[in-house]
Amino acid sequence: MKKQRVSESRELLGSRVTLTVCARPDEREQARAALAAAFAECTRIEQQFSRFLPQSELSRLNARLDEDVPVSAELYLLLAFAEQIRALTGGAFDITVQSILAGWGYDAGYSLREGAPGSTGMISLDRERQSARLTAPIDLGALGKGYALDRMLPCFADFSDVLLDAGGDIYARGTDEQAKPWKLVFEHPTDTGRAIGEVAVQDGLFLAASSPSRRAWRDRHHLVQPQRQAPAQDMLMAYVQASQGMVADALSTALFVLGWERAQRLLPQLDAEAMLVGPQGKIYRTAGFAGELYLG
Repeated sequence: MKKQRVSESRELLGSRVTLTVCARPDEREQARAALAAAFAECTRIEQQFSRFLPQSELSRLNARLDEDVPVSAELYLLLAFAEQIRALTGGAFDITVQSILAGWGYDAGYSLREGAPGSTGMISLDRERQSARLTAPIDLGALGKGYALDRMLPCFADFSDVLLDAGGDIYARGTDEQAKPWKLVFEHPTDTGRAIGEVAVQDGLFLAASSPSRRAWRDRHHLVQPQRQAPAQDMLMAYVQASQGMVADALSTALFVLGWERAQRLLPQLDAEAMLVGPQGKIYRTAGFAGELYLG
């Protein structure tokens, strides 16, 4: 019995989230239920961890700087993961850039109006008390969409053919309605209407990319170099393929911020595959990065 595509899109996490299942006609209702459950989980994550929602747990934590604040087990896990990636990348990955972004106008209303400059800070975690102390507000955007993919994926345990797209952070496994592997394209770093390559996915893969092409204004963009407290400039794009969405999301940000040379030096230490597009358009790929390029 030929499978049919069951798909739905919603605006969540500051992006368009599109979830797709290929299912037999007699599985359509089950597929719809899986989509609804996944969207409910994605909505919960946004409501709990968005810095733009004043009642979120993250916003409440940001409002209590320099205090030891009890946090949920889930938020503690996210903070501990972020600190692990910060240490691994020598500070290139830093979720305490929130006030810098807000000062540049990357705020709840995306006003893009220049304001008071911010700065990075420190995160202290107490595992025994399950508490956190911040010296600067945080933003989980650099790992949030990947984490949402990880959390939504169990909703599709009964389906072998799945494509989940959280605004460019993608998970795919199985085949489409034509029984062909899912084809994911590598977007051109400076022309979002073009692609530089593609990968056919069947066995299950998370793919994340970081680039300023969709979130840039004046001489700013959303990928901050923490040490310089300025937009990262030494990379055009960083792609990461990994076995977890949160890992792929965070590492794509970290590699972009590290820049062309430093990112290549870090790659052998990572449990992930990557493709870097340097400032002159040069491309570097790890040996296990799946896919083919149209250029070069």
